[in-house]
Amino acid sequence: MKSSILSHSIIFSLLISTTILCSCHSDKVETQKVLRHVVAFTFKEGVSIQDQTQAIQYFKALENKIPGLIKFEGGDDISVEGFSKGFTHCYILTFEDEAARDAYLPHPAHMEVVDKNKPLMADLLTLDFWGEEKKSVN
Repeated sequence: MKSSILSHSIIFSLLISTTILCSCHSDKVETQKVLRHVVAFTFKEGVSIQDQTQAIQYFKALENKIPGLIKFEGGDDISVEGFSKGFTHCYILTFEDEAARDAYLPHPAHMEVVDKNKPLMADLLTLDFWGEEKKSVN
């Protein structure tokens, strides 16, 4: 009987401690409306792997050059569904708002990448949509 009461007391104490610890460290999550800019492309036939790699590096370097660009992700198409329509690469650029996207389009760093990379592209697709970013608030 004593060991049963002791066991229950220990379990109860652990539950209370865990609850207190969890409540102290719980983060509130807020969502922020963001603009997502999708860029899908494929290179022209005959463009070397080296030139493709350089073009992608130019594009990725925009992440640190464009104000309001808060996230840059993407890569080679790895879908097994067969609906890529020939697009071999896809990137999603997340902007804090429409104004940031609008400033990006004519931005000199972006225009430099367009001038360097567009001649290498067989096809290019861009789409924009509204999304949400979650961020923890303490």
